[in-house]
Amino acid sequence: MSESAVYRRLAGVLLVWAVVPMPFLYIVMVPFWLTAAAVGLWLALRPSSSIRLSTTAQNVIGVAILAAVVVAGGVRVGPLRPLGHLLLLLASVRAVLVVDRRSFHKVLPALMLVWLVSLSASTHITVVPYFALSVCLWWWVGMRLHLLGIVGTTELSGSWRAPRVRHAVTAAAVAMVLAVPVFLAMPRLRSPWIAGRGGAESVTGFSDRVELSGVGTIRESQQEAVEVRSVDAVPIEQGWMRLRGAAYDRVTVGSWAPRRPRGERLSSGRLVWPSGQPRRLDDTVELELTLRHPDRYLFLPTGTAAATVPVDVVTDPTGGVLLADRIGGEVQYRVWVTRDEVPRQFDPPPTGGPRFEPPGEVIALAESIVGGASGAAERAAAVERYLQENFTYSLQGMSAIGPDPLSWFLLRSQRGHCEYFAGGMVVLLDALGVQARMVGGYSGGTASPNGDRVVVREANAHTWVEVWLGSDRGWQVYDPTPAGSVPGLGTLSPRVRLRVAWELLQASWDRYVLTYGLGEQLRILVAVDEAIAGAVQRIRLRHLLWGLVVLTAGMMLWWWLGRWVGRIVPTLGRRRRVTPAAHAVDRLRRRLERGGEAVPAAATVRWIGRAAAARWPDAAGEVAELVDLAEQELYARSPSSDRMAVRELWGRARQRMRQAGHATGAR
Repeated sequence: MSESAVYRRLAGVLLVWAVVPMPFLYIVMVPFWLTAAAVGLWLALRPSSSIRLSTTAQNVIGVAILAAVVVAGGVRVGPLRPLGHLLLLLASVRAVLVVDRRSFHKVLPALMLVWLVSLSASTHITVVPYFALSVCLWWWVGMRLHLLGIVGTTELSGSWRAPRVRHAVTAAAVAMVLAVPVFLAMPRLRSPWIAGRGGAESVTGFSDRVELSGVGTIRESQQEAVEVRSVDAVPIEQGWMRLRGAAYDRVTVGSWAPRRPRGERLSSGRLVWPSGQPRRLDDTVELELTLRHPDRYLFLPTGTAAATVPVDVVTDPTGGVLLADRIGGEVQYRVWVTRDEVPRQFDPPPTGGPRFEPPGEVIALAESIVGGASGAAERAAAVERYLQENFTYSLQGMSAIGPDPLSWFLLRSQRGHCEYFAGGMVVLLDALGVQARMVGGYSGGTASPNGDRVVVREANAHTWVEVWLGSDRGWQVYDPTPAGSVPGLGTLSPRVRLRVAWELLQASWDRYVLTYGLGEQLRILVAVDEAIAGAVQRIRLRHLLWGLVVLTAGMMLWWWLGRWVGRIVPTLGRRRRVTPAAHAVDRLRRRLERGGEAVPAAATVRWIGRAAAARWPDAAGEVAELVDLAEQELYARSPSSDRMAVRELWGRARQRMRQAGHATGAR
């Protein structure tokens, strides 16, 4: 393989590897990264085929690239996107023009910059192994370039063996160790300077506010939210695992929020009656709930008759229970769940007329669904059944959406997630004059083998509907989401365990890496400062004295063991001698190779000295002295040469060699 082919293949490999993450980045348009990938593959697979471009052709290509970047419309989204496209195309063109070592060195910074852009814009957790493999690749390319410069293209070009595993692992480990402190200490802005596709993606989870205007894809999060445990080891039933949080009855177009709590503040340890009506707790099951990341609401299972909490709470008029103060850690509380009838909420609905102004098509759809049904219960059941049977559940982003997302859901798309189903049912019932509200919380979870413990994750977040059936019947639960799409109660199979572990890893990455910023940095610094201050306060004078004694004893033991081992195994106890003259002769060898001299691999010090003296006669005296000193260092028992003296000899020899080179060039 020729020299040009070797360097072209290296350029192609680096270009292909640099664009690997780009299909997953929305900042790079498909034609640009696809063109770069095609160029890289062509250079890597067909390095012998080259293209010669004149200056005029290069200028034309440059103008065409600039025009393509402008026509792509990237200028409208800021300067970073078009600059990335321009860099990608120019790096591809420069890689095509690689013909020798010099041209390869010119394209190398551009390839590295493309790789850095891909690395910086990646937000998925897979960027970690990509970074580790990139370090191995760049290390391998560097070693190839070094060896090509030493032995030449003819002897090395045919060998494309991968690096040794231990070398690659060492390089990746060193890179990762160095990356951790850089990541922790690097200053950050409030938001990333380049956004990945993660900006268009949301994750499941409970929120005290529902926004229906987003169109991004929703990813199910496996982060733990609530743990439910049966105090009496009774298996937990599916019906209890609808954990109610908030009722959203303050609504605008596309936005739903709960009413402001106006209940009294209850101190910790008191019984809370969510239904507002005290009752006997004889035939109940006691459950213990643990909130992993409490924010505002306590979640109550269906059928909760009473609850007790270790912190102050505030009751919500809609039947919810809120934390009175912010809690930093987990919150554990107990509830008593009935086995027979489900306690209902009897808080009166908001006064006034319809809360929505749906278009006439939505009103007509509502009237056609209920037909001749007159009662609130019958109308609610008809709307629930209609949505379950005729609409499709989906977590994917909607293809189009208008100013009224629920009208678009009911009349156009007919697909969405549970918030769209619950909101659509409320809108339809409101058009019929039936009072209804959206309710948010969790449904189902992952049960333990004996069924007495359930882990509820953010993927179990769910919304449903409560319909007012009169002052005698209160609010009744309806769920318009198709039955197969409502999170249920299940167990962890091996496949599910792997998926959950992967999702937890992704959630940790999103929480601790992607959102890592100035606030986290300050908290780490404060924690380190507090730890150091606490350690200093705990240290006494006697601790310092004992530490000094232990350190001295350890150093003496190390010295004694070294002498003892040296006596038993002389080669282990012998210090490595410094060989400055031998290093100087090795530099002579490298100068000869760069000058075109064929130096055998088994060349001796004396042979290198004779070759150098023949090539640079003016430096023959200094070279002879260096050779004598190197032989004494390598073969004699006398101490090593004086480093300063060798440095002066090498300096004089190098100066004479440079003068000889200039004189040759002048002639």
